Amino acid sequence: MAKAKADTQADVRVGVRADVHCDAIGGLAVEVGCDHRHLPRRRGAVLEQAIRQGVVEELAERGYTGLTFEGVAARAGTGKSTLYRRWADKPTMVVDCLSAAIPAPDAHRLVGDLREDLVTVLYSYAEACAGIAGLALRAVCGEAARCPELERLWRERAAEPRLQVIGQVIRDAIERGEARPGAAERECLFAGPAMVGQIYMATDEPPTRDEVARIVDHVVLPMIEARKPADLP
Repeated sequence: MAKAKADTQADVRVGVRADVHCDAIGGLAVEVGCDHRHLPRRRGAVLEQAIRQGVVEELAERGYTGLTFEGVAARAGTGKSTLYRRWADKPTMVVDCLSAAIPAPDAHRLVGDLREDLVTVLYSYAEACAGIAGLALRAVCGEAARCPELERLWRERAAEPRLQVIGQVIRDAIERGEARPGAAERECLFAGPAMVGQIYMATDEPPTRDEVARIVDHVVLPMIEARKPADLP
């Protein structure tokens, strides 16, 4: 019985990390947390989700430069070799995992109405800015200007596929007569996402659905909607 109790206590100690540090007035403080290295190993879909979550959490807490394969592996309860078998470098791992953590390009329920579909798609961008995913996005966007490979991968694998959704919404609206010819040009596609991102960066809060609707009504639709003869100058 005594041996079993000792083994149990040892197991508990293995899973706990005590970080001892000096506080502002020179005393000692002990911060107790989970040692990710001793978490149960995961496999399959559970492991894939744990890796994606680990990347997002590392980005949110440590930023892009502070993110390491070691840190992600520890959070995911796996080894570095598991990550290196999937990704050869940090930019690829970060882009793939963060892109998977935000709404996919085909995740929208579109109804065939220009205004409603634009609000739906742009609000999904706003929702992606909430919580730790938003902090992770800011870390990547901030570093992309200094890391050409990260910028290229993010543009090709994350930004462009989602921008194409807006393009398809507008092209469909052109065919229905809701949007003017030429409304699917790049400047028209960028206007909505740029406004959503600007509000988030300026306020640290993603825009609400009502705010997104106002962006659509006051910025996007005036640029792209079809004009009736009576509306023309």
